[in-house]
Amino acid sequence: MLFNKEDFYEHFIDYKNKGRTDKNHPFHNMFNKEIPNNIRYELEKRQMRNLDRIDIKASTGNGKVAESIWIAFLDKLLTMNHKTNRTTTQQGLYMVILFANNGKDFYLTIGLGTENLSVEKIKVEADMWRERLKPQLKHSPNLNGFETGDFYLGESDRPKKYAAGSLLFKRYKIDTFNHKELLKDIYTLNDFFYDFIFEVYSNPYIVMDTKVTKSKKRKRIIHRDVYKQLREERAKQNEETGRIAEQFVYHKEVEQLKAVGREQLAEAVDWVAETEDGYGFDIKSYYPNGKEKLIEVKGSKLTHQDFPFFLSEQERMVAEEEKESYVITLVESVGTEQMKIVKEIQNPLGKDDLHLKPTQYSCKIRVD
Repeated sequence: MLFNKEDFYEHFIDYKNKGRTDKNHPFHNMFNKEIPNNIRYELEKRQMRNLDRIDIKASTGNGKVAESIWIAFLDKLLTMNHKTNRTTTQQGLYMVILFANNGKDFYLTIGLGTENLSVEKIKVEADMWRERLKPQLKHSPNLNGFETGDFYLGESDRPKKYAAGSLLFKRYKIDTFNHKELLKDIYTLNDFFYDFIFEVYSNPYIVMDTKVTKSKKRKRIIHRDVYKQLREERAKQNEETGRIAEQFVYHKEVEQLKAVGREQLAEAVDWVAETEDGYGFDIKSYYPNGKEKLIEVKGSKLTHQDFPFFLSEQERMVAEEEKESYVITLVESVGTEQMKIVKEIQNPLGKDDLHLKPTQYSCKIRVD
């Protein structure tokens, strides 16, 4: 058990009525030390992803008792203030448990560090990310109970900012919530959090647009050392995600050919990327009529309304040369029970709805 529900509410009301933070008060010790320590202990038993670099911090306010108190999960890589060398809720992206001013309602959420922005600007920024999150809530059973939108924490500016900067949330009641369910939700949201960080938040090529701010580009300023490590972690995750997606598509191709009685073609299907790179495609397969089918697999751990993916110059050249034989296969929810092929794009460069955008340029200039 993380804490005693009855003690929590009774001590909270007494603590709040005093108006000032008091380190000797039972609630101060319970909220700022005991609960974070209990959460960490339980999550260590569950071997939660990246817990070794996450600070679990709690705050009841500084001097005056805050209208909305919180317990935050601060990844040192994503929320480190490099001037103070301390993690902070004022920047980056992090998971946080936010408590309403009544002491009975609380929310598990992914929050934005937007200390220096107005509530209006925070809402605009949050909406950009929420658009990317909505397909996840619709299609991922692991996020059942989470939603996007507004909720109430308090009347002052700070709790309004917390609520406005929430990207998605799940609501709980102090007197009825289940401790094991909350821990499971933290664990599950943490897994999703890092998939989102690597595939969307830290991806420099994804531009966030909203209906409210047409053509407005979301600029992500990330510390150089942080970006370097995120890039390395993203590359490692993308490689593993790609391998799982390729294996999935390979077996699908074999099964489909066998299902229509083309055993010899099924045996000839070759997962070329399993051993070598550079072909410009991952799998050499066949249509039932014997025609070659050169498959480039693009996988994502997430689900998407508009599936973003990238073509290398080699892939683009092979697609242009092979035309109808070249197929891009999109796989979503990679590594989960919901993993599936969402689209096959034959002759992708001949499609009007495939929007190609240059992301890098090769340059040279005379220096003499």
